[in-house]
Amino acid sequence: MTTAQTEKLSMPSEIFDEMARKYKNGLGGAQNDIVRALLSHSKERHPIKSDSIIHDNACGPAVVTSEILTRGIDPLPHIFATDYAQGMVEIANSYKERGGWDTVSVQQMDGQALSFEDEKFTHSISSLGVFMFPDDKKGLAEMYRTLKPGGWVGVTSWSDVRWPTAAISTYEKLFPDAKEPIILPQVKNWMDPENCQKNLRQAGFHSIKVETIPCINRQPTKEMGASAFAEFLRHVSPTVKSWDDQTREEFMLSFRQLIEDMYSPSTNGSGVELTMYAIVTSGSK
Repeated sequence: MTTAQTEKLSMPSEIFDEMARKYKNGLGGAQNDIVRALLSHSKERHPIKSDSIIHDNACGPAVVTSEILTRGIDPLPHIFATDYAQGMVEIANSYKERGGWDTVSVQQMDGQALSFEDEKFTHSISSLGVFMFPDDKKGLAEMYRTLKPGGWVGVTSWSDVRWPTAAISTYEKLFPDAKEPIILPQVKNWMDPENCQKNLRQAGFHSIKVETIPCINRQPTKEMGASAFAEFLRHVSPTVKSWDDQTREEFMLSFRQLIEDMYSPSTNGSGVELTMYAIVTSGSK
């Protein structure tokens, strides 16, 4: 049996601030795989050029921005990177300063209430972002509003991030007689391609393309990979947060072991890797 209760994923900014410095390493490069797949959609239908004006919405550690800037476009396009969490903004700014990203502007901004004018961008991108907004419909509406007619939109979300299965199995093992299920966050209406396509269509976009892709979480050791998932689970599950320290640590010990077992040696012989699955969706205004 599957013992789980889901609730809309809605985390306050301060939790993202706490997680910001571990975010990129925790995904182990999987986000880069996802962004590259998304940008291939753009290349097919609406290539990014020097005169493009791009919004990296819910930018996190600026993976979208970084990938665009390494694509050999000369001169570089202007990119506006925004995020609601100050911790993410600080990380993106540190990359901007270190990389000398002169065409990049980094701002703290709520993706559900963008301060940009109408029809500003040629490309509006949100990778692993808008699907986590408290009101994802508002987020998409703002992306539509700020995109130029004929502009290109790209969003990504998770199909299978793997860790929930381990969390449920651990809960069932440790609490076989539990009357209440473990509460885990859900990504409402974004975990299958059909719903992702529907979300963009209802927001007014057309010529929608959607695909599910594998992405690889690469870690130096399986222990480091499991620890990253455990840290995330501590923040997002009300059930886990409600336990006393001893119960929580007992759960995490078993949970981490199951995650470790999911990793396998990397194909290049360095470290370990875990295959996850994401949904890449794009369209036009």
